[in-house]
Amino acid sequence: MIRFPTTPEAFIADQEQLMGRKLSEGEREVTFNLIYEDGLRQDHAVLDRDLDKLDEFMSRHRDDLLIRQFAEACRFWMIEAWEQGAERSTSK
Repeated sequence: MIRFPTTPEAFIADQEQLMGRKLSEGEREVTFNLIYEDGLRQDHAVLDRDLDKLDEFMSRHRDDLLIRQFAEACRFWMIEAWEQGAERSTSK
C-alpha cells in the first residue's frame, strides 16, 4: 500500500506493477499528491468534482477494457489518497 504524500516515481512503479505493463507517457503524468492535499483540507467538493470527471471519462470509454481498468485503478487511488490526507488532518 502506497502512503501519501509519495513521489511520482514510486507511484508510477506501483501502478506499473499492478497493471503488469509500463504506463504510457500520458499515464505517467498523473499524480495524486494534489488529491492527498485536498484530503488534508477535507475538501469534499474537489474530490467529488474529480471523481465525476473520471466517471464521465469512463462512461465515454466503457467498451475499452484497458482504459476502463486504468480508470478504475485511478479512481481507487484518488479516493485512497484523499482519505489518507483527511485521516492525517484529523490526527495532527
